[in-house]
Amino acid sequence: MKIKWLLLFLLLFLALGYFREFLFVHINRVMYGKYYNMDPYEYEPMPAIMHVFNKLSYSVLYYLKYPFTIIWTTLFYLLSYITIKKLSTERIFLKFLTYAYLALLVLAACAMAYGYLVNNRLQNDEYTLSRWLLGIAQSPIICLILLAAENLYKKSFTNHKNQSL
Repeated sequence: MKIKWLLLFLLLFLALGYFREFLFVHINRVMYGKYYNMDPYEYEPMPAIMHVFNKLSYSVLYYLKYPFTIIWTTLFYLLSYITIKKLSTERIFLKFLTYAYLALLVLAACAMAYGYLVNNRLQNDEYTLSRWLLGIAQSPIICLILLAAENLYKKSFTNHKNQSL
């Protein structure tokens, strides 16, 4: 029964990842077209759902990506939380998940703040580090690692308990 739930959650992660990628790829294409004053959909039609973004300016699209990043990070966190809650018997992994997401967000924010305050722009290595950290947060990696770590945790706890007797 646990394998069915795991497969369901993997499918949900795949769907969430697909829609996230779809959104950001097409926003980037629209931004590219606006920046270079050309039609990025010259050879293929723009998906109908993306036409709303074509009406926005380059700068609005650029800054709109920040709230979208927060939304997608939150969605991946919530799906990870539900997955661990359903599949894990150890509730401590919910705390580990929350701490991991908080650490990723704080480190990404610190990297962005450092890049902005020191370099006065958001385009250097700090920006790349921040994007990489948030890429981890917008994936099932943390959830899968925590689910895999549950067996190690149980073995460690059992061994520690047996040694103290």
